[in-house]
Amino acid sequence: MFGKTLDANTVADVLPEWPSGPLDRYRSKATFDWRQMKLLLEGEDVIRFKNRIWKAFENDPLFARSPWEEPTRDEERKRTFLRLRKLVENKFVNEEEYLINPYLVPAFVQAIGQYDWSLCLKRELSTEYFILSAKTGGNQQHDKVVNDIKEFKALGAIVITEMAHGSDTKMLRTSATFDPKTQEFVLNTPDLEATKVWSGVLGQTATHAVVFAQLYTNGQCHGIHQFLVPVRNSKTLLPYPGLTIGDLGSKIGLNGLDNGFMQFNNYRIPRDALLNKNADLTSSGVYKTSMKDESKKFGRMLGILSCGRVFIILKCVSNLQTAISISTRYSAVRKQFGPPSAEEWPVIEYQTQQWRLFPYIAASYVLHNFYYSLYRDYVDFLIGSFVLDSPQEADMGSELHCVSSCGKAMCGWLARDAIQESREACGGHGYLKASRFAELRNDHDANNTYEGDNNVLLQQTSNHLLKLYKEKVEEAKKIESPFGSVNFLNDLDTILTSKMNTNLNDINSIIHAYQFLVCHLLRKSVGKLENQMHAANDDQFIAKSQTQVYYLRSLAITFFECDAIQRFVHFLNEATHPENLNSVLKELGLLYALWSLEKHLAILYEAGFVPAESQPGISFNPAFEIRETILSLCHRLKDNAVTLADVFAPPDFVLNSSLGCSDGKIYEHIFDALTHNKGAFDRPDWFKEFTENKPEINSVDDVTTVMKAKL
Repeated sequence: MFGKTLDANTVADVLPEWPSGPLDRYRSKATFDWRQMKLLLEGEDVIRFKNRIWKAFENDPLFARSPWEEPTRDEERKRTFLRLRKLVENKFVNEEEYLINPYLVPAFVQAIGQYDWSLCLKRELSTEYFILSAKTGGNQQHDKVVNDIKEFKALGAIVITEMAHGSDTKMLRTSATFDPKTQEFVLNTPDLEATKVWSGVLGQTATHAVVFAQLYTNGQCHGIHQFLVPVRNSKTLLPYPGLTIGDLGSKIGLNGLDNGFMQFNNYRIPRDALLNKNADLTSSGVYKTSMKDESKKFGRMLGILSCGRVFIILKCVSNLQTAISISTRYSAVRKQFGPPSAEEWPVIEYQTQQWRLFPYIAASYVLHNFYYSLYRDYVDFLIGSFVLDSPQEADMGSELHCVSSCGKAMCGWLARDAIQESREACGGHGYLKASRFAELRNDHDANNTYEGDNNVLLQQTSNHLLKLYKEKVEEAKKIESPFGSVNFLNDLDTILTSKMNTNLNDINSIIHAYQFLVCHLLRKSVGKLENQMHAANDDQFIAKSQTQVYYLRSLAITFFECDAIQRFVHFLNEATHPENLNSVLKELGLLYALWSLEKHLAILYEAGFVPAESQPGISFNPAFEIRETILSLCHRLKDNAVTLADVFAPPDFVLNSSLGCSDGKIYEHIFDALTHNKGAFDRPDWFKEFTENKPEINSVDDVTTVMKAKL
């Protein structure tokens, strides 16, 4: 993707070698140079940019931390705010740099996030997302607020979700009624269930909000629109009259971010508060829209709304990479058991540990590529929509929505599972706060909910695929998606008559198996849907809800895995990479593909794509061969595992884990955490609850005296 060869001095400057220690045993066995791999996957500019941010953090006392610290919620909130202010002051990047190299945008998110996701989200929500909403929906009259946000004179919030509605945004009940007499909108919360909730930055610090509300004019509702609303005085941080704003309180994670709730009571805002790029009102309240083509309008909106999911995918991949870096390094040092009359083995030598962790290493590489490939598509969409006015923008937006929906769900689940498996694979020490797994697990958990519940998002993907199937089969249209993710559906009939290739070491045969899965599940889903339509008297909503499990949900999952693998193979084929890098990348891609495909064996057998084991004369047993190949790949990757983790591991200061330090001195770091945690050697303040009315014992003689008295 970014491949570049640097001379030895430049490489050492960009990526200094890891410190020597217990991990040398495995690093010395690697078949490739981790620095060249990192340059290939990220590029020199991105690496230098992230290093600059991390070095600035490490040298600033405000960003100092330790893996065992236990701040209160208020301390977390204050520290996050002060760090956010410093981020703005430092101005690590400007808009011009983003335009020159758009990959600096995700690099900035990842650099901040791997350090602290609360800080990252506070920055994104208060600045980037707010400005994006104002810029894409508004016009020059909203620039004053945007400029104040950029200069840290104001902080923004995106206010969408209500207490009783999240995913179904069409049913939001907050109202914005236009009053022609005063040329104002009147915002109201009609009932308790319409209370706005979960808005990041709103809890304590937001001064402005982009509020989603139903627009009413002259007694008619025109649906959900966005309004730029002042909510707090920037000098006092007190809410304006007519608003009730509060903080949601402690959460499972991300407690440095102040999520809030809000109610409106006849709160008036000026007419120009409407973000009116696509719709506006006359002074008398007549509604006008600039987008007459509803399909174009809807596709463009889907593409814009994909932004949040695209960046959540990055967060998920980053968490996966962080967790697997810690558990892999720990596994290479931690020794338990061993053959008779021999040294104990590092647990990474055990087949079970390899089988538990190495597929997640493979996933971290495949999904890293998936993210950057999807991000490139998103940038192309933005350019097409806002610069070139591309005629394909509706189709681009719809395809982005389809892929980002299933991508967000699947990457979220994979990262969740990788964190938990890593925690368990590190045994009891993994349960220490100093391991960082608890922070990763708790902060990551929100990724599986916000921007859409994962199972609901999978329905967005399956709906898109059903629409394409109908166009192909019923309307005989050729499928030509802008980004090519679904073009293989043109060969649906041919694919469905094919059989499994027995060469499991050829990743293209795995792609073919996945294309079969998608086509088969698509046809089966359509059949099930038609049956349910008949049973539900042609009620499509009920029919779809009865066709999700085992059908439409599985369809979306296999589509994502197929697309991720296809994108990875395209990456391997698009340029000439050094053979030592290409060789290990192929093994990683194959491991991820087979590990994922194994979960769908029952469907492949059911569909007749693979031969049944009981068939006479059949020597190929797919289930056995797939599992044996997975184990073989894990074994082959063992000597490269630590170096593969090194490629994505951030510096120790950022990783902040006693178990995953780059020098491999896990026991020294664990003991440091044990002896420096708050109150490690203190007698509890409540000790008298135990000692009251008991004789004082300070010596063996005292014990003897007490025992004699009792006897």
